[in-house]
Amino acid sequence: MEASNAPAASGLDRLLSDSLTDALKEDNAETAAVSSRWTLKGEWGFALLDDATGIPYASLSASDAKRDLTLGWRLLSNPSGLKSKLDIKAIRREQDDNKSRHSVGAEWKLNW
Repeated sequence: MEASNAPAASGLDRLLSDSLTDALKEDNAETAAVSSRWTLKGEWGFALLDDATGIPYASLSASDAKRDLTLGWRLLSNPSGLKSKLDIKAIRREQDDNKSRHSVGAEWKLNW
């Protein structure tokens, strides 16, 4: 057998040169396991003080391997010319290995 010096065809080249069924076949090295994931989110906002909005929120998401529960509070302010956003949240992550991880975070953004 003689080795070919031609470069490997890209996906577009294979699509244009091979039959459609050959182009749609995937090599085992290129395929990855696909898992389903669903997410349920809820948030509600109400006016605070002058130009601020308070937004408590909750999120529950799950996949084959893990489940996440997020609880948080977002504070948005919009005075003239300066926008500020403070986001504080707590996350509980449960994985199939029966380990739970907890995290707490805060993020503050200031735009002018």
